[in-house]
Parts: sequence; C-alpha cells; structure tokens
Amino acid sequence: MPISDDTRTLLAQPIFASLATIGPDGHPQVTVVWVDVEGDAVVFNTAEGRKKHRNIEADPRVTIMAIDPENGYRYVELRGRARMTTAGGDEGIDALSQKYLGKPYPFRRDGEVRVQIEMDVESEHWMG
Repeated sequence: MPISDDTRTLLAQPIFASLATIGPDGHPQVTVVWVDVEGDAVVFNTAEGRKKHRNIEADPRVTIMAIDPENGYRYVELRGRARMTTAGGDEGIDALSQKYLGKPYPFRRDGEVRVQIEMDVESEHWMG
C-alpha cells in the first residue's frame, strides 16, 4: 500500500514512534523506535535477540504509532507486516542515528548483530 504524503512528512522528522509487536503469550509488547521511510516501507532497526526481534521472528504483524510533535492530538497508526535482514543492519542503524543524533550510532555493543526491519504498510489511520 502506498504511504500517504502526510505520513511521509511526519516520519521524515526525527520523532519517536511506538512499535507494537505480539509476544509469545499473545499480549502486545510496545517499544519506542527510530523510524524512516524508504519507498513505501517504514524502516527501523534493532539488535538480534532483542524482544522486538524475537517477536517479529515469531509473528511479523506489527503496528507503529507516530504522534505529530506540533499537535499531540494528531497521530497516525500504521499496521502491516515486517521483514527482517541482517544485510545492511549496521548501515541502517547508522543512517537512523545520523537522522536522530547527527552522528553514527554510538551505542554498539561488542558482538551485536544489527537487524534492518522494513514494514510493509497494509493500513494507515489518521486521527486529528
């Protein structure tokens, strides 16, 4: 599904988004992520073995909510499915870090394997 211009404009900013995944017990798990848009996919990144990585591996259905920083009553909810790869994982986190921090990712841990995640948006809902 094509991402709307409003969503592209919102996600082009260095705003924090909430990512919901489904845990092994069926309950949602929510975490804050850095996001960007590439083509019609929302991209984010994590490290192999983290909760969101394990949850997406088991069930690729995800939801992202992003709030307009100029109007907290205006937000978008994106639902879809995630695809993950370690190819480009280091470059992906550095690109996001450049957007959010203005420098390459400074929080790497020894032995950490970065995972690049692309979310194929299946529905987009705006409020406000």
